Amino acid sequence: MENDKSEWLKPFERKFVDGRFAITDPDSLKRWFDTLMERKLETSKELIGWLADYSELMAIISEDSNKRYVDMTCDTKDESKKESYLRFVREFQPKITEWSNLLDKKYYSSQARQKLDAKEHGRLDRMISTSIELFDEKNILLDVKLSEMSQKYQSTTGAWVVEFDGKTRTMPQMQLYQLKADRELRESAWNAVSKRRLADAKPLENLFDEMLKTRSEYAQNLGLKDYREYCFKAKLRDYTPDDCFSFHDAIEKSVVPLVAKIALKRKEQMKLDNLKPWDMQVDPLGREPLHPFKEVSELQDGVEKIFGKINPKLGERFASIKQYMDLESRDGKAPGGYQTTFEERRIPFIFTNAAGMHSDVITLLHEGGHAFHTIECRNHSLIWYRHATMEFSEVASMSQELFANRHLDIFYGSKEVADRARLEQLERVVDIFPWVATIDAFQHWLYTAPGHSQEERAEKWLEISSRFEVKLNWEGINRDIKKYAWHRQLHLFEVPFYYIEYAIAQLGALQFYKKYKENPAKAVEDYLGALSLGGSSACDKLFEAGGIKFDFSENMLRPLMEMVEEEIETFWQ
Repeated sequence: MENDKSEWLKPFERKFVDGRFAITDPDSLKRWFDTLMERKLETSKELIGWLADYSELMAIISEDSNKRYVDMTCDTKDESKKESYLRFVREFQPKITEWSNLLDKKYYSSQARQKLDAKEHGRLDRMISTSIELFDEKNILLDVKLSEMSQKYQSTTGAWVVEFDGKTRTMPQMQLYQLKADRELRESAWNAVSKRRLADAKPLENLFDEMLKTRSEYAQNLGLKDYREYCFKAKLRDYTPDDCFSFHDAIEKSVVPLVAKIALKRKEQMKLDNLKPWDMQVDPLGREPLHPFKEVSELQDGVEKIFGKINPKLGERFASIKQYMDLESRDGKAPGGYQTTFEERRIPFIFTNAAGMHSDVITLLHEGGHAFHTIECRNHSLIWYRHATMEFSEVASMSQELFANRHLDIFYGSKEVADRARLEQLERVVDIFPWVATIDAFQHWLYTAPGHSQEERAEKWLEISSRFEVKLNWEGINRDIKKYAWHRQLHLFEVPFYYIEYAIAQLGALQFYKKYKENPAKAVEDYLGALSLGGSSACDKLFEAGGIKFDFSENMLRPLMEMVEEEIETFWQ
């Protein structure tokens, strides 16, 4: 493809695996693993070359897997795509896991490992040693089982559609009605969506029970106390559950009061006695919904222009990857949004469910930030270093949301309308903290309260939610809707304990935003410099490289919230 000729997307030739080789079945891969197992690793030079070849093989495998996943999420109704993905999960992944563990052990037992430069290879050493520590042959089939259950969640939620206003509409399309000034219409749409979700509440509860049971068994096989301990080890976290609890407390003290203040302002502007769940997204002054684009091409072009305003280099890079995106919402498409990487080509792919809302602009800016991270890291020779810790990976995406705020006039014809969008974005920055704290606190309980019932789980969800939520009026509303509100958060089902990173990263993004307001060029330069380190450094070092602090204490959170509050109040005047 022509855009692949961009300097930053130049292809990488295979140096180990035959260039004509294509994966056909698990056994087709075995000879490459066997070749690596048979190699001598007596010198540091031999070991470094061996690692590069190991990396190349894993990139080829990863790209094959990611391609199947992308195809499946883009069309969950296509049985052939579903089966292709599940075939990889069931037939390929178990053997790849087993063979890669043997290679990890070969690396770790090599005497030459001690001669490697600790600064260059220390992080990799920790990754591989942790991988060895957390491997147990009994868990290979459990990984398959968990992947199959995740796919079941995707299929269930991807099938959520509602007959409303004379048409069959997807969940993202139904979100548009929450922006309508007609309160009765909003209520009707909200109830229709809630009713559809509740129809699958019991199956999803049963699915989650099975996931919890499987994950508990997974941790027991490793001799760990619980699955939480496994996740903290696997994610190489240098902070503890108690640190997370302290962060929850800081959010409750420093952010929840601001959330309440914003809600009170909304209630006053809407001239309501109380706020209902369907009152929280509509413009409080009754203005028409923000409608930044009609066609996906307009969304792409507008975001490209915003990136160009932030930094010309970013605009050019976004333009070069526009062909690697699937952005529109449609029936059968999996929910949510993500950015993944085609690892052999080292090229990003962006998936979203755009429906013509301002949130679609923010989502594409967010995933664009992840894509820039992929591009900045692609020249690392080792696949393990082409991905940073999630705490910093989310800084890459969230910073772009904030950098873009001053350039939103590209989508809107007047300063007044653009200011509405800017205010929405700042309120979204505030809102994310309580929701992250809710999800994270809930996860800690889920995995440290073995044997709990579905009803106990629902009551704990309501209890935790009450700490952080806006106090809405739920009178006359089916209580089950609130009990099962967590079902829409795919992270709880598919990637447990991946969520606190969003709040930690938001603190990093706000620090970059503060720098950007003072010196845009320097902020972007520091941002890209930190991104380029990829996974070669620990999280705190990546923050440090960008000139920001890895600190999620109340002392860091409170002044940043004060900065956001001050900016929000300028739009209220």
